[in-house]
Amino acid sequence: MLARRLNFPLSPASAVLLLACVLASTQAIAQVNDLIKASRDGDLPRVKALLAAGSDVNAGMSDGSTPLMLASQSGHLEVVQALLAAKADVNAKANAGGTALIIASEKGHLEVVRALLAAKADVNAKWSDGGTALTGASQFGHLEVVQTLLAAGADVSANMKNGGTALILASQNGHLQIVQALLVAKADVNAKRSDGVAALNIASQQGHQEVVQALLAANPDVDANAGSGGTALVMASLKGHVEIVQMLLAAKANMNAKSSDGVTALMAASVTGHLEIVQALLVAKADPNAKANNGGTALILATVKNYQEIVRALLAANADANARMTNGPTTLTAASEKGYLEVVQALLAARADVNARASDGNTTLMLASLKGHVEVVQALLAAKADVNAKRSDGATALKLASQNSHPEVVQLLKSAGADQH
Repeated sequence: MLARRLNFPLSPASAVLLLACVLASTQAIAQVNDLIKASRDGDLPRVKALLAAGSDVNAGMSDGSTPLMLASQSGHLEVVQALLAAKADVNAKANAGGTALIIASEKGHLEVVRALLAAKADVNAKWSDGGTALTGASQFGHLEVVQTLLAAGADVSANMKNGGTALILASQNGHLQIVQALLVAKADVNAKRSDGVAALNIASQQGHQEVVQALLAANPDVDANAGSGGTALVMASLKGHVEIVQMLLAAKANMNAKSSDGVTALMAASVTGHLEIVQALLVAKADPNAKANNGGTALILATVKNYQEIVRALLAANADANARMTNGPTTLTAASEKGYLEVVQALLAARADVNARASDGNTTLMLASLKGHVEVVQALLAAKADVNAKRSDGATALKLASQNSHPEVVQLLKSAGADQH
């Protein structure tokens, strides 16, 4: 078979020699596989035996993982020491760029990390995504590993391809002591990811109060804007983190700063129903009439969600009861269509235009009639809504109520003088 594949005849002696080479190669491969398995499993006697038999200490798997990486990943200190003594390449890289030190650091294997550093492991080696031993240890909360890496000269400002730093990762995951250690090591508190998110933004969003406090003590840009996510204050308001909102306001955060979509902290809190935050922002003089890019205001957003107490709080702060979204509803048309009686009453009390029209030409009364919201129709009629107002196609509130089989609304409209012709 070998002779046929090689397409030339082999002498008996050559055939024997070739067979011996094949067997030796097969044995070597088996030894490599055995060493990889023994290293991964922490089988120290087997590792020593294979090394003594001449196994290649640096031979790797298809993904580039070496015995040293696998032993480091599993925290097998004595195996790591044996491999290093056999001249394992401490800085060998897997296909994705990882080294034994990076892998051990991410797993939190402190003694292995120390052994690798003593063997001159590159403390600033990177994964293909830019992650280092320090970013990994910081992300996964391994404080002593972080301290060891910093003492060994790890670059505290190294960033990943997405701009993430050790400080951002530790802040995101709420690892307070690591955040403090990184700040002591002069980590850039204002470093940003490619999406604009800084440590303060992500800690505020995640609700890590003590981390936020530590970051604020480092004098960050409290109004750093993460584009669509907005500032730390916008993020904390959206998520309902009251204490963090109060901390940011005390740090003089701009309560009217906007995300790239034009959303303010007050809008974020209003649309998610966080009354206490809405109240705190209003006390801090947040603009109740600020508009997002689509024309939405805090009042419109709270109205659409039927957050009655927030609607009342905003109206008490002189929010415009007649605000309108671009090519969309007004506060009262939105509330009327949804059937939110208490909100309708609050808006009417604040002198919302009872005859306001939505962008499709429907009036408040038409929308309530169309949907069959009897009590809302009554409230609108009591506020002198025009019972005979027409759309461009001639439709009236009465016609819409009749077409949609709302007899009680039909009777109310007729009693209010609706034209039946």
